Amino acid sequence: MNCKDIAEWAPLYLSGEIDDCRLDVFRTHLAGCPGCAAHIDQQVAVDARLRNAFASDLPDAAALSQSVRGRIARERSLGWTMVTATAAAVLFALVLAYRTLRPEPLFSAVALDHRMEVVEHQPRRWRTDPADIEKLVARFELSNLAAMTPIGYRLERAKICGIDGTPALHLVYTNGIQEFSVYVLGRAGVANKIVRTVRVGQEHLAAFQTERFEVIAAGGSGDECLQFARAAASVL
Repeated sequence: MNCKDIAEWAPLYLSGEIDDCRLDVFRTHLAGCPGCAAHIDQQVAVDARLRNAFASDLPDAAALSQSVRGRIARERSLGWTMVTATAAAVLFALVLAYRTLRPEPLFSAVALDHRMEVVEHQPRRWRTDPADIEKLVARFELSNLAAMTPIGYRLERAKICGIDGTPALHLVYTNGIQEFSVYVLGRAGVANKIVRTVRVGQEHLAAFQTERFEVIAAGGSGDECLQFARAAASVL
């Protein structure tokens, strides 16, 4: 793996989605290449600051996010230093532009995750084989997964991710036209199946609590998201 490969695989490395084989080679290269190691360290720091900012102030970021990502992509050919500098430069603008929006941190984290992984299709290690998905579901002791699937939809893929510092089962459903995310977090609490809704930026969310889980649906319109969450609440 050379420096060009490092630049190509860096997004997967930074998101923790790089496969084990490439991970070993990636780390070996970083250990022997101070330049690439320094650039990765810089990007880790920038990503951490961005996520911390969004955790408390998630913006209505669709247009700005697209603009920033396009700018970074255009400047990628100029090298890692320019890419890192670009990301750092927009951080201040991102935070200042949206200080007035302060959704609950959990909802902010879910909205950001849904946009990056489902709307923008960032590269991730999804599980699509039903047997593999069942293994993920087993970790959460979720016995009635099939009953959660609304009529007209199918469960397309799943993965384990981190939401607001808590492991979450991320399920993605599709009807062939649009996709919905359902996040299941193992959080003990008082059961409250009254679905509450919130809009964070352009993302519609609907959430409810059982004695064992907190469940949040994301995607579509507000009414569609509400119906999706209600369907899940009726069987959990």
